[in-house]
Amino acid sequence: MSKGIFREIIKPALILCIICVFFSGALAFVNGVTKPIIDENERIAHQESLKNVFADAREFSEGVGPEELKTKGYNVSERIAKIYEALKDGQPVGHVVEVSTRGYGGEIKMLVGIDNSMNITGVVLTSHSETPGLGAKGAEPGFRDQFLGPVPEKEFSVVKVAPRSDNEIQAISGATVTSRAITNGVADAVALVRSMSGGN
Repeated sequence: MSKGIFREIIKPALILCIICVFFSGALAFVNGVTKPIIDENERIAHQESLKNVFADAREFSEGVGPEELKTKGYNVSERIAKIYEALKDGQPVGHVVEVSTRGYGGEIKMLVGIDNSMNITGVVLTSHSETPGLGAKGAEPGFRDQFLGPVPEKEFSVVKVAPRSDNEIQAISGATVTSRAITNGVADAVALVRSMSGGN
């Protein structure tokens, strides 16, 4: 092997390899230090998002997915993503259901809080792609707050006029598809919690 080949090819390759090993090790070290911090911050942020729909709770259990719920014989629709138990002073006070439903513009992700007395404590859209000025109004309190309070005995029904009974939800003008999608998501959350509490 000539010195020229070593200087021009092998030496630069060795130097590059050493640099790559050094930076890979440095990145692994930084990731090892920062990952627990990032994970904890994400956990805190998620707990806060759950509190947005269940203000009385102090903490929430780990989420349980649909497959595990089905094995226990609960009523689980395809829209259910997870359910969390809401706790206050260590005692269960209700649930928060994470739902993924299909709106006009695509997937709508939402959280629904339901207490042990079957009152809906909150409905929040966590992400959506609905049309601004139309379906996007589904994320506003004017629409969401219609669900709050005791769960009606009859199933929710979307109407285009002012509601005349507690199970009627007035649709967003020009966004009936979005209105029905959100309503279906809330209804599925209610059905799951009823199933878990032994109701029909």
